[in-house]
Amino acid sequence: MNMKLLRLFALLLLIFIVSGGAMSVALADDEAADGVTRQKFVELFPSDLKPAFTQNTVVKLNAIVRRSLDAINEYDEIIKDVRVAVDKVVTENAVPDLKEQAGQKVAQITVLDQASKSALSDMMAAATELRNSDEVFNRAILAGMVDFVEDVEREIAAQQIKLTKILSEV
Repeated sequence: MNMKLLRLFALLLLIFIVSGGAMSVALADDEAADGVTRQKFVELFPSDLKPAFTQNTVVKLNAIVRRSLDAINEYDEIIKDVRVAVDKVVTENAVPDLKEQAGQKVAQITVLDQASKSALSDMMAAATELRNSDEVFNRAILAGMVDFVEDVEREIAAQQIKLTKILSEV
């Protein structure tokens, strides 16, 4: 998928350079009255192309997304061991040593939950600040970043609550 996008970008860049700065882009298919589908084209100039974010904003947002990515990667590495430990406690009638070990593993998830909540809080503040500014930015990319950080927080929080509840009931 990424290679296709890279090739498309390279092709568009080549066309842009060869055409002297202007290029036509197919916007949408349009069906005429005679039933024939035609594409609409719009000419774009360099002044029409804008970056998705300023450099400072991209660095700030990427740092927040990176914190979420680090949290979910660590979560993915340890969740299987955590579930095994909790399952052992449940199946072996809460042997005190096993319960303590499982509690320590769930505590790791709790730390990741706090990290994901912090990243989400920072992302929401950064997004609100960006929307309230006069900076031009790509709303779709921002929405994708916010969705990713929200999804990470939601997944880790749900597992943390579930595992803590299971341990407290044993």
